[in-house]
This record gives sequence, C-alpha cells and structure tokens, in this order.
Amino acid sequence: MRTLTCHCEQTFNVDIPETVNLDETPEVIASIADGSFLTCVCPRCDATLHTDLKTRFDWPSRKVSLVLIPEIDRFAYLSGMIPHETDAQAVIGFAELADRVAVLAAGLDPVAVEAIKYHLLVKSREVAGAGKATIVFEKVDEGGNLEFRIHGIREGEIAVSKLPRSIYDTIKADLSADPEKDPYPQLTNGSYVSVKNILIEDV
Repeated sequence: MRTLTCHCEQTFNVDIPETVNLDETPEVIASIADGSFLTCVCPRCDATLHTDLKTRFDWPSRKVSLVLIPEIDRFAYLSGMIPHETDAQAVIGFAELADRVAVLAAGLDPVAVEAIKYHLLVKSREVAGAGKATIVFEKVDEGGNLEFRIHGIREGEIAVSKLPRSIYDTIKADLSADPEKDPYPQLTNGSYVSVKNILIEDV
C-alpha cells in the first residue's frame, strides 16, 4: 500500500505495488500504454489522479529492469542528489515510462531510438523553430515503420513522423560500430538514457 494526498488535501492509501514483474503481469504493459497504470480516484472528491510514483519494473524476458523516477525529482536525480540505479535503467515521469516500455516491447535499442529523436528534434527546429519540442516513440506499425509523435512544433498540434525501419537499422549499426560518436555518449547520464540529456536549444 502507498499513501497519496489529493489536491483536495485528502490523504488515502492505494494498492499500487512498488515492484512489478512485467513477464508475470503483462496486463500492466497494456495499462502503461493506455495511461491507466498508477492512476487512482480520490475517495473524497472523486478526482482522477495520474501519478508517477517511484516504481521498479523487472522484465526478465527483455533482460532489463526500469525504475520510474517521479517527474518532480528530475533535477535532484540528474544532479546526483538521488542515487542512480546500478542495476536498472531510469525513466523520469510517466510519459518516459510509456515510451521506454513501447521501445523495449518492440525489441528496439533505447540509445538508437533516442538518437533518432535527437535528429528529428534538430530537424524540427531547423524547419519550424521548435526548440522546445518533445518527441515520443509510439510504436512500430504494420509496415515496420517506427512511429513518433512530436509535441510543441505548433501550439495545440501533434505531428506524426513515420520512419522506415532501415533508418533505425542504420543508426543501430553505426552505434554498434562507434559508440563514442556524437551524439551517442551524450544521450546517457548514468543509468538514464534520454535525448533530454542534450540541450536541443544549444545544438
């Protein structure tokens, strides 16, 4: 059980596990994808709370563990005030959790996917001046294309970008051949792999 406090100041307990085995509970993968995992309802005001409580996700079949770091702890985690995990990849905030689970479920390499995001964000800034855009991996579609959604290029709009699998394969091969080539090392900060480790505004 975990304790939450609603905006109405009601404190209540919720039955949300601190550790989840995704092989044993595949339904959690679907609930992460649709945004319902870690969501609960306040017993006083009936408000729906979308939380990002620190949670560990073990995924033995994918040979990986993830630790969800609450978005509110982003600065503290990245500045080292909160210890980095030594046996798990970190994701910060629920959106990054959903993104990473989708990447791993598709059998893709997180660093290669973050590198693709980097190039897409640089291109979007060149074309539309979208320096503060964010990008999320959505899925591999039926045609094998990698689908991304880009937020922030135009206010109130979400751009969809579909890239051929061959682009991913090229970047993955390049990463394997020369992992020290830019921007690959800059995408990783301890156990945290993300394009957000690079300040897109400065590239």
